[in-house]
Amino acid sequence: MLTQPRQTRTRLLQATDAGLFALALALAYLLRASFPWLGRPEIEAFSDHLWLFPVVAALGPALLAQQGLYAGARLSSRISVILLILRGCAFATIGIILILFFLRVQYARSVIILVGAFSGLLVYARHEFTTWLESTRLGQDQLRRRVLWVGLPEENRRLQSLLSASEREMIESVGEFDPASGGADAFTASLHAHTVNVAIVSLTGIEPPTIAPLLAACEREGVEVLVRPGLFATSPHRLAIDQLGGEPVLHLRAQSAAAGDLLIKQGLDYLGAALLLILLAPLFAAVALAVMLTSRGPILFAQRRAGLNGRPFTLYKFRSMRAGAENLRDALAPRNEMKGPVFKLSADPRVTPLGRFLRRHSLDELPQLWNVLRGEMSLVGPRPLPLEEVARFAEHAHRRRLSVRPGLTCLWQISGRNDIADFDDWVRLDLAYIDQWSLWLDLKILLATIPVALLGRGGR
Repeated sequence: MLTQPRQTRTRLLQATDAGLFALALALAYLLRASFPWLGRPEIEAFSDHLWLFPVVAALGPALLAQQGLYAGARLSSRISVILLILRGCAFATIGIILILFFLRVQYARSVIILVGAFSGLLVYARHEFTTWLESTRLGQDQLRRRVLWVGLPEENRRLQSLLSASEREMIESVGEFDPASGGADAFTASLHAHTVNVAIVSLTGIEPPTIAPLLAACEREGVEVLVRPGLFATSPHRLAIDQLGGEPVLHLRAQSAAAGDLLIKQGLDYLGAALLLILLAPLFAAVALAVMLTSRGPILFAQRRAGLNGRPFTLYKFRSMRAGAENLRDALAPRNEMKGPVFKLSADPRVTPLGRFLRRHSLDELPQLWNVLRGEMSLVGPRPLPLEEVARFAEHAHRRRLSVRPGLTCLWQISGRNDIADFDDWVRLDLAYIDQWSLWLDLKILLATIPVALLGRGGR
C-alpha cells in the first residue's frame, strides 16, 4: 500500500546513511592522523583512502538494509534498533577488512575499527532524529496522505480492515464515495471538499464505464489514484505493476525476493563456483583418481535432473555406484525408505565402498560446481531430483520447489539429509527456504554445510 512514497523515503534514508558512512571514514582518518598513539606513528596519505569512500558508502547501507533497518514496520524498542545497527556496522567493518585482505591493501587497523564505531553512532543519531521528526505535526503532515475511498461501502470497509499498522500510519481517511450514488460531478465535489491527495478505487462490483469518468476527474484534478482490482495474491511482496502492449498489467512473481537480490545471488554463484573449482582442483584430481582405481566404470556419473521450473539439465557427480547400477533400480524399489516419489536406500548394495565415503562427506557432489557455473544450479537451493521422480509428484504444490534454481546444498542438507524419511517434510523445508529466502540465509546455510560435510552427519 502506497509503496512508492515509502520506497522514496527508504532511498533517501539510505543515501543519507551512505553519506554518514563516508563521513565516518573521514573522521576516523582525521582522528588517527591527529593522535598517532592510536597506532604506529606513520599513516597512509589521505589520498590513498579516496577509493575506499564509495566502497564504504555502498557497503554500509546495503548491510543495514539486510538487517531490516529500513523495513516499513517500526522496530519494537531502542535496544532492538541499537542491536540492529551494531550488527550492520560490524558486518560492514568485517566486509571492509575482507576487501582490503583480498586486494592485499594494508591500512591502519585503528582507522577501520573507528569507521565501524563512528558509523554506528552517526546512523543511530540519524535514526533518532528521523523518528522524532516523523512524530511531529510537520512530519505527520508530510507523511500522511489524505485518502478518499472509492467503491462499494462493504468493499471499502473490508480493505480498510486489512491495512497493516505501517499503512495506517501513512493514511488519513477523509471520506468515502460510492460510484452508484453519484457521477463525475459529485465525485469532483468530494475531491474539493476533502482536499484529497489519493483516491483508492476498488473495482470489485463496479462496472468499468462507471469508473472511467472518475479516473479522468482524478487526472484532471492532479489527484493520485490507487486501483484495487480485487484479485487475491498470497503475498503482496510478490505483486508488481508492469507493462505489456503499452497497457498496465499485474505481475505476480513466483517468489517474494527482490529482483536485485536475486541478481546478486546469481553473481555470487558464478564467482563462488569459479573460485571453488580453482581452489579445489587438487581435491577433484584426488577423488577422480580414487574412483578410477577402485571400481570399473566412468569417473563421472551424468543424469538428467529437473532444474528451474522443471527444465531438464544434465547433472554431474563423481560416480559412487557400480557400473550399470541404474538397471537395478526397479528391483530395489520395494526397499525404498523414503515416503513419497523419491527413492532413498541407506544400505544400497549398488554403492561402492569408496562411494559410501564420498556420499557421507558430499564429495560426490563437487562436479556440480560446473552446473552452477553453467547457470543450471545455484550454490544454495532445493536439491535437484531426477525427471522420473518429479513426474511422480502426487501434489501440485510439490512443484513449487522448482520455482527457484536447484542448489548444491539446502535446508534439507543441513537438517538431517537421509535421516528425513518423508518427502513432505523435505518439501516443507524447501518451501520454507523459498518463502524466507535472503542472502543472509544463503550464507548461514553455506556455513552450516561445512561441518555437516566434514563430519558426514546424515550422509549415507
